[in-house]
This record gives sequence, C-alpha cells and structure tokens, in this order.
Amino acid sequence: MWISKLVLDLRSKAARKDLANPYEMHRTLSRAVSRALDEKKERLLWRLEPTRGLEDPVVLVQTLTEPDWSVLEEGYARVFPPKPFRPALRPGQVLRFRLRANPSKRARETGERVALKTREEKLFWLERKLREGGFRLLEKDGRLLADIRQDIFLEMRHKDGHLVQVQAVLFEGVLEVVNPEAALQTLERGIGPGKALGLGLLSLRP
Repeated sequence: MWISKLVLDLRSKAARKDLANPYEMHRTLSRAVSRALDEKKERLLWRLEPTRGLEDPVVLVQTLTEPDWSVLEEGYARVFPPKPFRPALRPGQVLRFRLRANPSKRARETGERVALKTREEKLFWLERKLREGGFRLLEKDGRLLADIRQDIFLEMRHKDGHLVQVQAVLFEGVLEVVNPEAALQTLERGIGPGKALGLGLLSLRP
C-alpha cells in the first residue's frame, strides 16, 4: 500500500470544485491510479482530514499501487511524495485509530440504507465492524475507548441531478489487533459504505 498527502490550494478552481462534491474529488484522485483501477488491481481510499481555522484542506489518500500525482492540474495541490505502507501487525498490538465512515443499516421495509441516529448505535456499529475486521475496540472502566469527533451529512448532486445526503462520522480511539491477516485486509479494503465519498479509510498509529 501507499499513503499520499495532498494539501489543496483554495486558489485552484478545480480544488474548490472537488471540495464541494466528494464524487468529483474521487474522480480526480482516481486519475493517479487509473491503469490499476482499469485492471481491477486497485482499491483507492481517501479522507478529507479535520483542520482548524484557516488551515488549507488536507486529503489523505491510500492506494494499493504507487500513484502518479503528476496527472493533477497545475496549482491544484502541494503533494507530499507517496510513502510505502505495509504495517507489521501482531496480536495484542495496541494502536490509535482514525476512521471517517458511514454508520448505517438496511431498512427492513425498503432495503434502503439509513443512517444510525444515536451515539450508542454508531459506536456499536464501529465496535462490530472492527471486530469483524480483525481488531478489538478497547474499553476502560466499562466504556469503549472511542469517541465521535465529527458528525455531519455530506450533500452533493448525483449524476441525474437529485440531491444526495450521506452521514459522515469521524471516529477516533484506541484498538487492539486480534487477527493480523484479517486486520491488514481491512486496512486495504476500508470499512463500511461510501468509499467514493471519502469514507472508510482506517488510519493507525502507535
């Protein structure tokens, strides 16, 4: 895997357009690994990082193949060189994590995906997804070591013109590696729906 960091320049019309529509952002980022995507060898994940005040927008991108950012329009972003990423995970390893995801479920009546409402429902969704993915969400004094840092709805126009709203929840906390092989697969494929909208990228650090 490869990790890239892009600092977008708000003077760029193309960058502002992409920031206003996650679908457009995904399309732009995909150009850097277009061949691998065509060959079905790629899983592109990305996340717009939380920033403060007047800080420039930062986009973190994870790819399975080395991206070529020379395809970006001149002045679009300041690009930090992609770094190879292959974590040596081991059982019992404790790490901090960040995940922006769409905690949701299928409605029984319609089969449509609906957003979860309460904090408890969202954290339970997170705990289940991490458990299924080879991790364990840690607890202290009976409370999960995870918190919701941001909870918003992304709004964008779909190709057919109708307005789409998708819940985007930023989780941060502490987890433990249970199954390294499954955990690595989870890192590669991401968590939950909405990958093209900048959701699902799980980031780990000591």
